[in-house]
This record gives sequence, structure tokens and C-alpha cells, in this order.
Amino acid sequence: MSEQGVRVALEPPFWGPQIWEPPMEEVHAHLERMSLLVGRWGFKQGNLSEGEYRRILEGEAQGHYKRIRAENLERKLFVPRAAVAWLKAKPEGDRLWVFPHEGGEPVGLDFPRQQIRERLCIPDFFVEGGDAAGFLTVTVGNEGAARWMEELQDEGRYQEYFFWNGYAAEYADAVAEWTHRKMLEFLGGKQGARFGPGYPSCPDTTLSRWIWRWTRAERIGVELTDSNMLVPEMSTCALVAAQPWARVFNVMA
Repeated sequence: MSEQGVRVALEPPFWGPQIWEPPMEEVHAHLERMSLLVGRWGFKQGNLSEGEYRRILEGEAQGHYKRIRAENLERKLFVPRAAVAWLKAKPEGDRLWVFPHEGGEPVGLDFPRQQIRERLCIPDFFVEGGDAAGFLTVTVGNEGAARWMEELQDEGRYQEYFFWNGYAAEYADAVAEWTHRKMLEFLGGKQGARFGPGYPSCPDTTLSRWIWRWTRAERIGVELTDSNMLVPEMSTCALVAAQPWARVFNVMA
């Protein structure tokens, strides 16, 4: 929103799709370490004292993280790739019209509206007269990584598989965060919000198919199943609403 209170459409640095190769070390800076250690690896405090828990986090848990991170950097098992696109879009009530870069008829994306509080809906985060919508597909999966994970299971190294699987999932989220920020560098940094298909504010998983198509994600080795699941597994996609008033919200509250 400008100083006069007028909402201004965004003008991104490019239109259409691009392929990016995020530097591995830059991506690591966006990895949520506590989400990995506690959420994915299960290092929870439980009945432990604060001191005992801190020692485990800083010792065993941190040790696994440093080891796997170093091995991944050295062997380049899970390598980040990103397919992004900026497309023209126009909101209309609970629908966002997206205009494919290659031309043709616009695609109408429908979203649920919050039933109480501010009654938010994703199209609210775009300028009425027309705006820019961002789309991203990212992955850290590849054939080499898949073979490595299969070897761990075949050899019965289930704990190691568990650590690597959790790490790769969190690393994919870090790639999405890096890509989100990179897309918005022209605005001076991260703002707005991104919405992944299948979440409450964006429940229609067929959106994955459109994002996959618009970002041309097959060029980074990502395919789509008949049920709109991204392959390889450690992949994710999202719609980016870049206006400063855009934010993640709970559609049920």
C-alpha cells in the first residue's frame, strides 16, 4: 500500500517461468533447526529436566545434524532446485484469475473464505485491477538420493533412514523459504505469504497441477501423479502472494 493508501500492483523483475539452482549453504541458513530436531526427529523434553534436555539437544541431536549436513554437502545427495514463475493475476471475489504466460484462456482458482474474524480469502491479497502472482516448485529429491535411502532400508539402518528422511523434508522446506525470499528481492526482502495446496486456506490439491505446469517443473526433475502428488517425494509447491498485507491465516478461525 502506498503512502496515500492506494494499493499498487506489483511489477516483478520478469514474467513467466525460470529455473534456479539455490546454493546449498544459502539454503541451510533457512533450515529451521528446532523444527528438525524436535518436530521431525522427536528430540522432545518429556520428563527430562531443562538441563538434561539442553545437554541432549546440544550433544546427541546437534551431533546428528552436523554430521548429516556435512555429509550431504560433501556427497551432494539432496541438492536444491527451484522452478519459479511470475504470472499476471486478477482477483474476483473468492476466485483468482491467473493468466498463463504462453497465452490462452485465464484459469480461475477458487479458495475458501474465512467464516469469522476478518473473513479473509487468498484473492484478497491481490490488487483488484490486476496484480502479479508468484508460483514456485522446489525439490531436493533425485535418483541418487532415492538410491541412498533405499540402501539404508535394505541394510536395516532404520534409525539412519529416519534421520535422513527428516532432514531431507526440512531441507525442502528451507528451499521453499530461500526461493520465496529470492523471488521478492526486488521488493527489498521477504514479505507477503505463500500458500501450499492441501492446506486449509488452499485445500484444492489440483492447484499443484497448475503450479507444476506454470513453473515448468519437469525441468528440475519433478513429475506429478494422477492424484496431484509431486515426485520425488521431497518436493513442494506454493502460490506466493507478495503484497505486504498478505499473511497466512486459519480459514476456520
